[in-house]
Amino acid sequence: MNNWIPKNKTVKFVQAFALFVVALYFVGLFFVLSEAKKVESFYGDSKSETFKEERLLAIKVLAEANKEPIQALRDFFIQKGDEVKFIESIENVARNAGVKFAITSIDIDTSGADSFKEDVKVKMEIESTWKNTVYFLDRLKKMPFGVLIKNVSLDTSSSGGWSGFVEFVIFREK
Repeated sequence: MNNWIPKNKTVKFVQAFALFVVALYFVGLFFVLSEAKKVESFYGDSKSETFKEERLLAIKVLAEANKEPIQALRDFFIQKGDEVKFIESIENVARNAGVKFAITSIDIDTSGADSFKEDVKVKMEIESTWKNTVYFLDRLKKMPFGVLIKNVSLDTSSSGGWSGFVEFVIFREK
């Protein structure tokens, strides 16, 4: 009857073999999980690169489709260095309207919260007839540049004309 009881060496060998198999299982599991993470990482990176390429292509297509509105928006802002040309165009509008004018101040406000534009505040003293003054203000408002008329103060003068000042803001790219 003692034949079915394993010998002490056999039990120890089986226990050692079982421990070896369990250790081998966990080492194999560790390698499989690390390889799976590498595959997931490569897949995520390739998916991310593909997404970036598709997004860039979509932006290019949108930019091409909206070329004219984008150019109109760019033209709305005065470019750095074009301030003199802009002031000359305002002076031409005033001359064409028959308005006597003098630019009394130009102030650049960089304290705005916008990171892409600066406000250039201009104050002009003007003198003319009511019709010419209104025509000048209308032409000033309709310029292709971004012009915001902030303040207009006019009084009648002794000669029957109107005189005063106009303050307006133009927008310039930073």
